[in-house]
Amino acid sequence: MFSLCIPTVDRYDNFLKKYLPKYIENKLINEIVICDENGKDVEKIQRDFKSDKLKLYVNDNKLGPFLNKLKCCRLANNIWIALIDSDNFADYKYFEIANEYIRDVVTDEKTILAPSFAKPDFDFKHLSGLVYKKNNFNNNKNHEQKYNVELKQHSSVLMNTGNYILNKYIIENINIDNDNNLIKNSSACDVILFNTLVFEQIDCEMHVVPNLEYEHVVHPDSTYIKEHKQTQSCIDTVHNRYYKLI
Repeated sequence: MFSLCIPTVDRYDNFLKKYLPKYIENKLINEIVICDENGKDVEKIQRDFKSDKLKLYVNDNKLGPFLNKLKCCRLANNIWIALIDSDNFADYKYFEIANEYIRDVVTDEKTILAPSFAKPDFDFKHLSGLVYKKNNFNNNKNHEQKYNVELKQHSSVLMNTGNYILNKYIIENINIDNDNNLIKNSSACDVILFNTLVFEQIDCEMHVVPNLEYEHVVHPDSTYIKEHKQTQSCIDTVHNRYYKLI
């Protein structure tokens, strides 16, 4: 069983309203942990849905994407967590494929499962089957160069699209104490910052799972679209640290 963790802020009307019925019906999800930055989404969810799966929290203060995701995952009760943005959607097949992959392939608790296709714009199928570890980024980069990378998304994009399945061991063992200032400004690069910290601190494996796909919605109110220009210096700092992993 999976814990579905959804950090949110003002995403109910256009997204969660239509996604939640499908998540509640999903037999591979036994809890849905939602952490809301301002309480507006939780208020509407409580009004419209009654399900024992729903675990709803409102933050006392605005945490920002990085810390809200971390809080959401820390509240999960299962070993395996699906961390899905509130404006994106993962269907039953996503969870079914992840479940089979965990059963048949995964042997280490220090594991993240990355989708090979964030539909419709971020296609990582050419990376399917690759496993990223602390010291093999160069080998995987060589594999990537065999393809026409101008027509395909780079692994550095994969590292920031998120919407992964991850083991709670990672959440329980990541240390953020030395990066508080960076985290505060990481709204447009929070996922690649998280991955960088994980690979720096933990002998983690990130598996790019064949056929693991979800809907990645890009819209004018997306955090990245709204904030990447204002936080470019933070993005540059994070990317410089990420590239040192290679």
